[in-house]
Amino acid sequence: MTNARILLVAAVISACGPAKNPNPPGPIVPAFRGLLATPRQLAFTCVVPGCDTTLTVKVTSNVNRRVAIKRIVLSNPNAEYTITSAEPPPFILGAASDFTIDVRFQVTSAPKSENLELLVTYTDASAEESADRIEAGELKVPLVKRLVGEPLLLATPQTLHFGVVPVTQRKELPVTVRNAGFGNIALEVDRADSGVAALQVNLPANIALVPDAGVALPFVFKPLEEMYLKTQVELASSTPGVDPVYVNVEGTSYAWPRVALEPEETALEFGEVPKNSRRSVRVQLANVGGMPLNVTSLSATDPTNRVTVAFQGGMNTALLQPLQRLNIDVEVNGLMPGVVDVPLTIVSDDPARGMLIIPIRAVITEPKLQAAPLTIAWGTVPQGWVVSKPVELRNIGYGSLTIKRLTFVGGTSNLFTFRNLPALPMQLERNARVAFEVEFRAETNAALGGSISIETDDPEDPFSEIPLTATGGSCLDGCPITNGTPACTMGACSIGSCNTGWHDTDRSASNGCECREIGTDPGGFCSTGVDKGTLSDSGSSANHTGIIHSTDDEDWIRFFGEDRGQVFGDDYDVRITLSSADPNISMCISRYATATGTQCEGAGSSEQCGIRTFRKDGSYLSEDGAMYYIKVYRNPSNAATCTPYTVYMQNG
Repeated sequence: MTNARILLVAAVISACGPAKNPNPPGPIVPAFRGLLATPRQLAFTCVVPGCDTTLTVKVTSNVNRRVAIKRIVLSNPNAEYTITSAEPPPFILGAASDFTIDVRFQVTSAPKSENLELLVTYTDASAEESADRIEAGELKVPLVKRLVGEPLLLATPQTLHFGVVPVTQRKELPVTVRNAGFGNIALEVDRADSGVAALQVNLPANIALVPDAGVALPFVFKPLEEMYLKTQVELASSTPGVDPVYVNVEGTSYAWPRVALEPEETALEFGEVPKNSRRSVRVQLANVGGMPLNVTSLSATDPTNRVTVAFQGGMNTALLQPLQRLNIDVEVNGLMPGVVDVPLTIVSDDPARGMLIIPIRAVITEPKLQAAPLTIAWGTVPQGWVVSKPVELRNIGYGSLTIKRLTFVGGTSNLFTFRNLPALPMQLERNARVAFEVEFRAETNAALGGSISIETDDPEDPFSEIPLTATGGSCLDGCPITNGTPACTMGACSIGSCNTGWHDTDRSASNGCECREIGTDPGGFCSTGVDKGTLSDSGSSANHTGIIHSTDDEDWIRFFGEDRGQVFGDDYDVRITLSSADPNISMCISRYATATGTQCEGAGSSEQCGIRTFRKDGSYLSEDGAMYYIKVYRNPSNAATCTPYTVYMQNG
């Protein structure tokens, strides 16, 4: 391109100029209209007691209007801060102007975590409404403490010994508390709790400790009566993150020797000690009095020689100065199983407790299994029968016995099975017992046998066995019917009849006639039932206990409820209650307004059935005497049980 052409293009561009915006922008308006702070927060780095720091914040208006500054305050009152404004509020700040505020921080206590702000409240200075008027607002400037490091409270010494302080006298000992932390965080010590009126801790107000700083606190023991002082004083700080410290304090005001055992126990409990093992404890005998204590005897009377006691070093006598201690070694030797309960006897010249007796208790453990029976023999069991025999396991030893497994020994017939076996393993304490059953099914005509293996932690016999023997036979070989007469029908062994007073409630021949009547079975008709006579309305009562042994069994009971004339009121009140653990037993009540006879049906009767409670009270103006007939029966849709019932009858 020639120079002429270049000049021509440049001339054209210059003539056309840049493209014009059809909507030219107006004046720039800030996103926020009001007051701004520089810096946005004030950060104080010197925060320990004695610091005195002043920081300045510049407040600028970003609007071309006058602004009314109404007030300048802290969000929460705080005496450590002083606010000084270049112009005291309220005042008018010119358009787009600024002013300064000085914040002085004078530290007098340990710093606390707090959310503190400098607040500047403002509004538009003009009373006229206009489009560019600013909204009322509040400028917030956070006041931040630059806390670094970690405070740590320590007390020295950790134990104070006041020795002997006579009653009404006082003794003072110092404890130094120190901030062993680092950084610029001070801590306050503002709580000292001894829990004892005779011990006072003089805690000055406003203790603020910078790192490595400390202060001595006077501990004063002033007993107003004879006493032994042993306590723990808690020294605590409200500064966040600071754990309390504890000072152990001891002293006495007793004017004579006084014996004590430490730790103070009502008994020395060793718990369970396995046989052939040893267990020992060490306790301390202390003289908490103000004069020397002479211990003339230390002993434990044990005829079995399972307990020994002695002062450390093997001595049985000692002389203890005030607040002196001496170790006592007590040992239990598990020579033989059983309960140990012998006295530890300490004889001294303590005028108040010349003989101190502390029980020593332990159990020397050796669990021992007792199985009953030792053998289980079914004899001859008719073919087709299933007969169960009970087995009981008992711990007759000392300590808990663990039953680990119950199994059949190899070679045992599979016609023997367990029933109601407990969940294993299980623990049996001394004299505790557990039971289960072994079932034999007579499915063949043969002699069968086997054994049960019982695995426990019995140290003498960890594996016990119970032999099992049974013979399956025909009905002709033997048909045993307990409390009854057998019958062999089509080769099956069954119950021919039950002995008087016995019943076959569960319809099982294998256990015979298992249900025994209580007393005499009442008649099955109301006229022949049990007669309880007359129950007067003076509070007479009667009761009857029986068994409904089958679904068609019925027991009848009757009595006459007498209504005697009364001068005031009427005491007649007949109540009948049936009680039984079998929910299928109920009663019917029939009432006849007659004093004689044994009517069971006819005009005037009232019958209530399927009930367990009945009540009929009287009327003062009428004769309410009546015969009551009670029928106790079983719901025929439910199987019979050999469960007793009792009927309670009362009048008045």
